[in-house]
Amino acid sequence: MISFSRRVKFLGIFSATSILAAGAAAAEPVILRSAKPDGTPIHVAAVLDVGGYLKLPTDKTAKDPDVPMSVVAQFAYDEVRLDDGTDADHRMALRSYDESQATIKIASKTTKPKLRDSRRLIASVAAKDSVTLSSPGGPLTRDELELIEIPANTLILDQLLPQADVPLGHRWKPAEDVMARVLCLDAVGHTEIECVLVDAKDGVAEITIDGALGGALDGIATEIELKGKLIFDTARGVARSLLLAIKEKRGVSYVDPGVDVVAKLKLTVTPLTESKALSSDVVEQSKLPQSDGASEPLLEYLSESKGYRFDYDRRWHVIREEPGLVVMRFVERGELVAQCNVSPSADPITKPPELSEFQNQVQEALGKLFGHFERAIQRGTDSDLRVLESIVDGTAQDLAIQWRYYLVHNRAGRAVTIVFTMEAPQSERFADQDTPIIDSVQFLESKVAGSKVSSRR
Repeated sequence: MISFSRRVKFLGIFSATSILAAGAAAAEPVILRSAKPDGTPIHVAAVLDVGGYLKLPTDKTAKDPDVPMSVVAQFAYDEVRLDDGTDADHRMALRSYDESQATIKIASKTTKPKLRDSRRLIASVAAKDSVTLSSPGGPLTRDELELIEIPANTLILDQLLPQADVPLGHRWKPAEDVMARVLCLDAVGHTEIECVLVDAKDGVAEITIDGALGGALDGIATEIELKGKLIFDTARGVARSLLLAIKEKRGVSYVDPGVDVVAKLKLTVTPLTESKALSSDVVEQSKLPQSDGASEPLLEYLSESKGYRFDYDRRWHVIREEPGLVVMRFVERGELVAQCNVSPSADPITKPPELSEFQNQVQEALGKLFGHFERAIQRGTDSDLRVLESIVDGTAQDLAIQWRYYLVHNRAGRAVTIVFTMEAPQSERFADQDTPIIDSVQFLESKVAGSKVSSRR
């Protein structure tokens, strides 16, 4: 499964035409400073249109490594700032979505992700190095996150401005970290993006955005070309609209295909006198994340058809889903650290195995790859599930490998086998990233499917 945001992230925008300054030079400097947030809500509408190709890994058996894709998405939400604006690196806003939908076409397959009703309330937290979206209603799925994680987050859009009084024709280059946040990148290594104040009249400033930059996402290099136009209300100190065109070429990663795409983004911002969806009661009752951005909320894997769920760190990515198997990879700064295979049992187990029996099953599954047991324990979870754990050190293709096998089941015999695989030297770096997944497993009132203990990596 190819997730939504990775297909559209920082992708581009409208067909750029030349934008010329109009009128004579302004007699007075133009105020390009954002106003201090005062709790006044805004309504945001956005349309994103993407077209191009996904670049698959080179494979001699593949007829065409380029897969056509397109995305058409619409968003509408109310938003209110919750911080006082004193620290540009620590901001927070709360959104309420009344529209969030997309139609994604990859080759002949079409999907239409959308937010669940229980996740329409979204917290947006901006730190110096990132902007994080999460829901007070509970963990988002990867598809939900990447549906709404689009370029030009309204919480930090004003950071494109010089925050100064400048003359007509003034040119400036936004900082690398600003461009990284605006385009949802992990980092920007070099940027030639230039903004120009081309017009200012009747309390409205027109700013062009043009240039190219190089950055990275999940450790994979990306090259982006931008053209855009920002309309800024100088009297209110807020953005009114943004047109942005982004052309991107990015290589293949461990978890996503490469991209060669162009997208069009149209964003409009309307001040509101009040927002019923974001009343003071709603804000007060919302369980908001910490505003320092030190840790990111977990995501949720949910399979209603298979009848189970669990939470996981955002560095995990689902790369494969089958009736009886889900495969995830843990990638940090572009490096593959570990893989996780999740296999729900097809039928309830009538007699749960003892720990020694589970160890025998693990050893049999690994066969010649087995070396020795590093640890084997039995324990329970807060949700009253029984967990059998066996950590094995062994070898595969002359590499030292560590496997962490778990069998998690409830009293009714509903069970899931979860296997983490990593090169042994990565085990210290991986630490206890298996714990949040194992401890959050829950079985739903639904039919499940699964497979036997597996040694697949």
